[in-house]
Amino acid sequence: MLKLYQFPISHYCEKVRWALELKDLPYRKVNLLPGPHAKKAKKIADNSKLPILLHDKYTIQGSAEIITYLDESFSRRSLTPSDPGEKKLADAWESYADREIGPPVRLLSYHTLLDHRRLVIPMMTQDCPWYSSIMMKTAYPKVSVAMRNLMNINEESAEQARGQISTALDNIVETLGDREFLVGDTFTRADLSVAALLAPLIMPQGYGIDWPETTPEPLASQIAGFKDRLGWVGHIYDNFR
Repeated sequence: MLKLYQFPISHYCEKVRWALELKDLPYRKVNLLPGPHAKKAKKIADNSKLPILLHDKYTIQGSAEIITYLDESFSRRSLTPSDPGEKKLADAWESYADREIGPPVRLLSYHTLLDHRRLVIPMMTQDCPWYSSIMMKTAYPKVSVAMRNLMNINEESAEQARGQISTALDNIVETLGDREFLVGDTFTRADLSVAALLAPLIMPQGYGIDWPETTPEPLASQIAGFKDRLGWVGHIYDNFR
């Protein structure tokens, strides 16, 4: 049995959920709370970062590493191109997304959402044990401060993140042109990675959490500023998730 240790809210964990479900692989989710997760994660892997996948005697940590493992272990619906040139390009796009898209999307989102505990706590505790929301409500002031410090979340860094996201979206639009996929003529880990890490900006149903009915400011206006360049992400979710 495949077992995925994850945060339901995490877009890096969404990468792995997407890959597992695209391959029709049965797996068990183990949802952890931010903060308390560290103790559990360090017992089974090298550090506290999620996602972590357990399969038989193997422990794989990190979304890119997990997707590689899944493609090497399960041949159904490979996400890695067989052509060496396309594989190199897909790996480069995934690495770019992991470095230049995932962190700024997370930072920009939390910069607003951490000020709205009634919105963010349900997303952090979704599908966790019943007592998780009680624990998070009690610990939230410390968790919020810790997250801001860990990710260096402030007005200046949020504006930098907005600029990084805008640059990345420009690169994606320029690369795609009138094509459907970032690499070759099929859906690959490049498309999955870029779309998953941008997903919090479109809040798609396929992601697997209950998004807020309304998005608070300034995040709502910031997302609106990206809207003209996010159509491809919605298309990928509609057709491949």
